[in-house]
Amino acid sequence: MKKQTIKTIFKVLGAIILLFALAGGLFFFIYVKPFIEKMEKTQIVNFDDRLTVIHGGGGNSGVFEGDSLVVVIDTKMEKASEELRELVSKIAEKKPLLVINTHFHPDHVGGNKLFAGSPIIAGGNYNEQIWSKETGTSEGMPTQWVKDSMVIQLGKETISIFNLPYDVHTQSDVVVYFHLRKVLFAGDIILNNTTPVIMGAGTPEGYLKALDQLNARYYLESIVPGHGSIAGIAVFDRFKQYFLDMKLAATDGEQRAALLEKYKDWTQIPFFMSPRATMRKF
Repeated sequence: MKKQTIKTIFKVLGAIILLFALAGGLFFFIYVKPFIEKMEKTQIVNFDDRLTVIHGGGGNSGVFEGDSLVVVIDTKMEKASEELRELVSKIAEKKPLLVINTHFHPDHVGGNKLFAGSPIIAGGNYNEQIWSKETGTSEGMPTQWVKDSMVIQLGKETISIFNLPYDVHTQSDVVVYFHLRKVLFAGDIILNNTTPVIMGAGTPEGYLKALDQLNARYYLESIVPGHGSIAGIAVFDRFKQYFLDMKLAATDGEQRAALLEKYKDWTQIPFFMSPRATMRKF
């Protein structure tokens, strides 16, 4: 092969690599960076004098102050996890803590290490090996695995911890329900105006099955989604309809464009967490 031909081939390859690098950079700055910046922002919402919801900073979190125990639901990530720990310390003072993880993704469990010495509950379809592999660390490991359900009585409030027995967002998703307040902390089983990430063990059919089960199991008035603002039952219905629409879009080419268009205003990242990405999983 002539030297000139080799130089030409390298020039073409170099141009292709540069184009991919530029495209990747543009994708990051147009879609990924704004998404991360939005997710990093936090907002504290006092549901009542005992229950506090902390939006953002990763997954949404909850702090419930009982007379003898303070319950923390999900521990966020990075700086937000440190801010959450400070807030919990102020609320709890000398009361013991109990941490509940809805699932193992870092935006929900990144602050577990800051609660060393306190019991941490997670879904029992995991074990230590799965948790360490998926999170990349053994720090902040759960100390108790709930296979089915668990009930905690704190004064007049009954708190149910329910581990879904099949794959939904991950292979072990936990929800937390406050019976007196009729509030469900759904983890990433329910999102508000945000498209889900479906990868690994997650399946859209699992979501539909889980939503039906939760609707039958609990009386839902308020829902704290894994991402997005706390809302009423409308967010539940809207999220279920999303999956029904994507299931139809997967088979009905005539309606596909209109069904995808319905969710153009939802938080999403093309190819990764988007209506089309969900549609392709059916």
